[in-house]
Amino acid sequence: MQTAALVLAAAVMVPIGERTPDHAQPYHSGQPVVRRFERKSDDDTRRRAWDAYVRDLDLLWQDYRAAGSTEQAWRKYLREMAKARREYVVGDLYYLPVESD
Repeated sequence: MQTAALVLAAAVMVPIGERTPDHAQPYHSGQPVVRRFERKSDDDTRRRAWDAYVRDLDLLWQDYRAAGSTEQAWRKYLREMAKARREYVVGDLYYLPVESD
């Protein structure tokens, strides 16, 4: 089993720096593409904001449950949840309105 895996790996592996065999259709490149994440800092910022938003929602839910799940606690939960959502959406780069000149 291991021998078969090694033979298969040797058959499909390409040495570093070499080009892969081109089996693509004519006038198309079949070479693998290494993606550049040019917006990685934006994506990391958005991920941290999402994690903070989810953490806030968890805390709000815990407060609601600790208050005894009353009607008043539910209304407070809804108000605070709407405020947290608004802060999250306003702070996100991709949710901002597009301004035209």
